[in-house]
Amino acid sequence: MEAISKEACAKTVLLFVHGIVGNNRFFDFLLPLVQDKYEVAFVDLKGHGGNALDFSKASMEQWKTQVEKAVENLSRRFSRIVGVGHSMGCLLLMEQAALGLMSGLFLLNPPMRISPKIRMFSNILKVATGNLLNDPVAAAAKKAYSISFDFNPLHYYGWPSRYLELFAEAKRAKKNLIPCIQIPVDVILSRRDEMVSPSSAEVLANLPDVKMTILPNSTHYYYPAEDRKQIEVEFRHFLFQQSKHH
Repeated sequence: MEAISKEACAKTVLLFVHGIVGNNRFFDFLLPLVQDKYEVAFVDLKGHGGNALDFSKASMEQWKTQVEKAVENLSRRFSRIVGVGHSMGCLLLMEQAALGLMSGLFLLNPPMRISPKIRMFSNILKVATGNLLNDPVAAAAKKAYSISFDFNPLHYYGWPSRYLELFAEAKRAKKNLIPCIQIPVDVILSRRDEMVSPSSAEVLANLPDVKMTILPNSTHYYYPAEDRKQIEVEFRHFLFQQSKHH
């Protein structure tokens, strides 16, 4: 996790958590919008940033423990922790929010309903083969992936379990976490998402203080210029609202 400055007491920290097989570079476009008054921290989930075997050996329990420990450590230094998550990272942050440990959530493509499309698998194939020419969606997926491709199928033995754990966590979030979250939540979903169904909005509509945006032309990793501008507007507004409680 990123180092924390010494002047931390009674301040707000933004905690960024990436998605499954992802990395924190995904949040690069948001970082210039973070006001000076906020500190920033990241969680690098185990099994990410390495190879297929590293990912196979990781687990949802490890990831949940990592985020739990990050929040515990940050709470000693900051009065308010605000979560910014993408995909699975949203679920990990929602668990901490349900425990009353977060002050706000900004969620990109939270997987409340998971509906894999053929495009998801074609993107993976394009990234694996380097066939990215004139395909911004596959190029965005390549930038977001943190696991090097390995053509030894035996190294992928744990991958089905990791994704089954993700599906189970999404189901648990719907049943057990959402009823307990009382803080402001800003949700961004993508109409053309190849993994997360936009109907996730129906699940999240049950939150007591939620703002929902569905981007018309975006996918799970790719945000075209107009949609990205909309995310930036929402993020600025979200930070402004959070600053009122600073």
